[in-house]
Amino acid sequence: MKFTLAILNTLLLFFAVNAYSEEASEETYFRAAEGVSFAYGHVKRSGGEMIADPNSATGFRWINTKLANVEETNRIPLKKGHGFHVQLLLFKLPAETASIKVSMTHPEMQLPSGQLLSNSTFMIPTRVSGVVPEASLSYTLDEDYELVAGDWVVTFSHAGKELYQITFVTYADVTAE
Repeated sequence: MKFTLAILNTLLLFFAVNAYSEEASEETYFRAAEGVSFAYGHVKRSGGEMIADPNSATGFRWINTKLANVEETNRIPLKKGHGFHVQLLLFKLPAETASIKVSMTHPEMQLPSGQLLSNSTFMIPTRVSGVVPEASLSYTLDEDYELVAGDWVVTFSHAGKELYQITFVTYADVTAE
């Protein structure tokens, strides 16, 4: 099994995207450093429970949720329970890497406390997939104050070096659910 995972990881490394190349257009909504393979998309949350979390900017977080992939896109409708997911394979980081930094900027929202929030920075854990560190981030729009149209720029970095950046665009969706 480990041999199969090693071959799979080698193949993924070979096909890893390097969006910093000359061919990358100005309209590209993501950038990936060499040695970073990724998947991203629109997801929809179902189930789960919101609990108090003093370490969260909002004071809450979800547990025991299920996410369903809707489609591979950077466009996210402004509907409760919808959001985005990013999965990274970090081929050039040591397997011992415990966490990476995430910086997120988004349209300004007013929290129930009255505080205005337009960015946050936090660490997310990595785990080893075969022999390669892997990291993932999911974010769903669950509160009325989060339903603001605009760009959500998510940047992943480690030791001061950018690994991956993607811009998700939230938009008013008038279609019925």
